Amino acid sequence: AMKTGETPVAAHQNRLLTVPRGQTQSYYEYSVTPVESTPGAAADVVVVLRDVTRLRELDRLKSEFVMMASHELRTPLTSIEMSVRLLHERAEGRLDASCLSLFDVAEEEIVRLKHLVNELLDLTKIESGKIEMQFHAVAPEVLLQHAVEPFRPQASQQDVELLLDVPSNLPAVRADPGKITWVLTNLLGNALRYTGRGGHIAISAEQAGHWLHLYVRDDGAGIPHEKQAAIFSKFVQLDASERAGGAGLGLAISKEIVRAHGGHIWVESEPGHGSVFTVALPL
Repeated sequence: AMKTGETPVAAHQNRLLTVPRGQTQSYYEYSVTPVESTPGAAADVVVVLRDVTRLRELDRLKSEFVMMASHELRTPLTSIEMSVRLLHERAEGRLDASCLSLFDVAEEEIVRLKHLVNELLDLTKIESGKIEMQFHAVAPEVLLQHAVEPFRPQASQQDVELLLDVPSNLPAVRADPGKITWVLTNLLGNALRYTGRGGHIAISAEQAGHWLHLYVRDDGAGIPHEKQAAIFSKFVQLDASERAGGAGLGLAISKEIVRAHGGHIWVESEPGHGSVFTVALPL
């Protein structure tokens, strides 16, 4: 900052200073601002430290509680699921169609709850660093093909064109193939949800310096400007009434997976003109 006279650019998660204090640690969020006191002279610098130790501790306790609660919910949910299915089988032929449909609703809601519990567990494991990553050198085209193929039937049914564009000369990237494929499938699933009939979704890749950029583009509804900064947070949904949209954890999990790879994920969108999600992984 003193050399250039400009404020250094750093992602929010990288502006954190960790200070050991005996058996514990303190955390400070910092900002660096150059101040030119005399024209032509080297800039002075103002550094502001904000003690966020208590906030970090609260976040840790919250994550541990969510993990414990989610884990404890698995057993009763499994028992409820088995009981409802047994009751459904025994009720066949004894109840009319309207009553039997209630079992279908109950089973669907149980599946949604189990999916939510699994997502919460995955998120807390990633945030706490307890999830295992299996890093390998993997070709970008392999990642993209594995993500795209399962969606071709759904895209065909919705009359959405699914395009894949991957140059053959891209270098391999060190990544957990399963985790990055999960991120891409989550982005593709969201794109299909918000792209109307006759729309287009393109997934592509390119090298940008020492980074590999993976893109998921669509010409769907786009994302409102006021929500673009928050969509990677937990429990944020574009449309709360859209039940198919899940609990709003997919992008939060995607962000944590990409961060665990030392990468970044962001979105560029214009309401009514589609969105571009970019996953940047270090080469």
